[in-house]
Amino acid sequence: MIIEGIATSTQDVHDLNRFGADRIELCGEMEKDGLTPEMALVKEAVLVSSIPINVMIRPHDLSFRYTDREIMQMEDEIREVASYGANGIVIGALAEDGRIDTNALENFISVCGEMDITFHKAFDALNDQFEGLEMLLKYPEVKTILTSGGPGGVTDNFEHLERLMKEAEDTHMTIMPGGGLSTENVSEVIERLKPGSLHFGTGVRSGKSYDTEISKEKIEFIRDVEKNWR
Repeated sequence: MIIEGIATSTQDVHDLNRFGADRIELCGEMEKDGLTPEMALVKEAVLVSSIPINVMIRPHDLSFRYTDREIMQMEDEIREVASYGANGIVIGALAEDGRIDTNALENFISVCGEMDITFHKAFDALNDQFEGLEMLLKYPEVKTILTSGGPGGVTDNFEHLERLMKEAEDTHMTIMPGGGLSTENVSEVIERLKPGSLHFGTGVRSGKSYDTEISKEKIEFIRDVEKNWR
């Protein structure tokens, strides 16, 4: 099982590497639920990390709808991230009708090269997630959907997530549960969903804040739960 953790600094990147995470989502401004990080941080993070780094590409937190100018800015950021050797990008864009903005998505895909693509929790703002999954399955470049399964956290949406994961079986897509995961609920989440990957934010930190450090003990606890389940 892949354990993905959010990093907002070079120290976080070092700690997630040392403490046994498998992959990093690199973000800025977590008080806004994660925006595009500074490019200097992206460059440094890729240099010091031995595990894959996926970079959030999100210019603001006003909505998941973007102007043509913002889409061009995001394309430039994707190109720059690729030039530093990042493993992937984390993106999402919605149209006015509440569906996935396929024009924006295709623009992002056209400039991402060989990088992996994760469609982020814009997915949780869709009017119909099953329609959204069907649409994303048309794009083999999009390998992962990060989702809580709807409003709230993962544990609020078990049945919905189970249905999504069933729909994604035997496709190129991985449904990665994320949102509210912690050492307190990870056993139940793994038992119910049997996920191939899990996404952690403050759930792998010493306190319930991004101002606190990554916790070795919490990552080890999650690993132990995974081993016992298998």
